[in-house]
Formats: sequence, C-alpha cells, structure tokens
Amino acid sequence: MCMAYSDDDQDIYLRNVFKFYKHLNYTHDVCKRIRTCTDLVFKEIVFNNLSNSHPNCIVQSLVTEDFFIIKNFLSSTKLEDLWQSALTEWCRLPTAQCNLDTKVSPNNRICPTDSWYSKLRWVTLGYHYQWSERAYDESKIGEFPELLSETVVSIVNFLKQLIENGEILSNNYSNLLEKCKNYNPEASIVNYYRTKTTMGFHSDDAEVDKEAPLISISIGPAALFLLETSKPIKHKFDSPLSHSSFEQAAGYDHIVPVFLHHGDVVIMAGKSRLARHAVPVIFLNDVAEVVLKGALNVSHKICDKFLRQDHDNDECIHCQEFVQYAKSTRINMNVRQVMPAHK
Repeated sequence: MCMAYSDDDQDIYLRNVFKFYKHLNYTHDVCKRIRTCTDLVFKEIVFNNLSNSHPNCIVQSLVTEDFFIIKNFLSSTKLEDLWQSALTEWCRLPTAQCNLDTKVSPNNRICPTDSWYSKLRWVTLGYHYQWSERAYDESKIGEFPELLSETVVSIVNFLKQLIENGEILSNNYSNLLEKCKNYNPEASIVNYYRTKTTMGFHSDDAEVDKEAPLISISIGPAALFLLETSKPIKHKFDSPLSHSSFEQAAGYDHIVPVFLHHGDVVIMAGKSRLARHAVPVIFLNDVAEVVLKGALNVSHKICDKFLRQDHDNDECIHCQEFVQYAKSTRINMNVRQVMPAHK
C-alpha cells in the first residue's frame, strides 16, 4: 500500500484517526456533512425493480479501491431470517466457536440483561479463525450455514452481473470478475457490537486467498465505518463543522468515513481487500424505524418457535426484551473465502 508516511507514522496516523472519529460529537449537522463528503467520493448507481430485492437498489463504488456498498439488495424477509439465525441457530451449532466458554442454553433469553447474550461478542463459522495465531487451522473447520452461504453467493453474483454488463467500473476488471465467478464462502466471523464495543484498525489478511472479495452484512443500529485508501482522497467538507476540531478530518486524506445502516452490504475487493478498516462508533441512541419493525417481526418468530405460546404483540414481555436487545446490538456478518478456488 503506497502511503506518504512510514509504517510507524502510519500506526500513529491511524490511532489518531480512530480516536478522532470515536470522540466526535455526531450532531445532525456533522452527520449531514459526512454523508455529503461520502457522496462526493463515491459513484452511485440506482437500480429499479430488481428481482428478490427492494426497489431502488443502490450501488456505491470507490473505483480506485474496488470498494462497494450495496443498499436495498436484501429483502426485509431475508434480513430477518439472517437476524434470527445469528441469534438462535448459528451460536447453537455444535461446530461453531464463540468468545464465551459456555454454550447458550434454552434458559437464556435474548435480552440486554441475559447472562449469556449480554456477553456474546463473536461467533465463527466454517473455517475457525485462531485469534492468538492470527491464522486458520485446516483441522478446525465447522459447519457453514446454508442460509448465509446462499445469501453471500447471491451478492457476489449480483456484483459479477454488474461488472459483466459494464454497469460498474473496476480497477482490475478481469481479476475481480474471475474471483466473483469462482467465489466460495468458507468462513464467517459474526460480530455482536454492544454498548461501547468498537473495532480498531486492522486488515483481514489471514486467508490463503487474499484476492477473493470480502463480504460484510450489517444488521441493526447504524455504525461509522472507516476505510484506509491507497491514494489520497480529497475531503470536500464545505465549511467548518460544529465540532471545533473537525477541520482535522480534511487532513486525514487516506481515510474515507462511511455510515453503514441496517441491510447495507459491503464488498471489499481489489486494493480495498487488504486495506485497514475500523468501526469507531455504533449509534445505539438513534435506531431507525426499519430496525425496530424488523426486530419486532423477528421477536414474534422467535417467541413462536421457542416458547410456543400465544401472546399479544404489544404486551409479550419476551418480545419486548428482544426488541430492547436488538436496539442495543449491531450484528455484522463478515464472510470470506479462505482457500483458492478450484477452477
């Protein structure tokens, strides 16, 4: 990655960036200007009436990095199925691994005060990433859920279709197209962001195949995502913001801040595949109506499946507890191919 500073300076630079965005006062004006800046950096295309998706599917691309954000591609039903699976099925798989020593039991309720769910931070599926070694162990491979696999493959196929039709540009057209054609989801880290949970700058570079796209699906409250770019990005903040030190942001010219919302899909390919990225803040105090509606729908399904009881939608304590948990938990499904595909 070509940077205008040394490795040591780069680490200091990224720490300063992370600290700045973590402690920024996100007023309405600040958020508006960040979105405006992002809109100027990304090229956006709107697709109407795509099958199996919402109308007005939006693809935002940062061509120099082969970094893509897809909005409204996944239907509300698909998102609810993924949401439910992440909280009731995947963490219960015998071959799954998570940050807790104990397995979830039928007595655990999905609510903010539950002794198990309140501490759940990640679950790994398929190839299990070994955190201490920062590598994958081929002897430690678990089940990869069919629902997640099918969803991610549909996303990659959509990207492939856009490339083949010339509807989006790529910094390395032929290589990205080949990687999409042979894509095989093999590992997933499902992150559960709660309260003050953040993710510092890091690069997902442990996979043997370091060119196959990395796919990320956001569910629940919004977050700010920071992407380090290979070339300087001119931030066009049109005037000083209400935060007294926000002028610093213009100086962070290798960082693109992006708001990620419920249902957003991120694809990191090309130069962005190994780019450092971070999540400095989760917006738990400003949960969108679409999140609340989706959470309530999921709560009804879970209540019916596990408790098997009739209940009033407005008064069921279990549904209310689930909605409170959903409002305070952002789920990110990060999927990658580990091994080179067999052609």
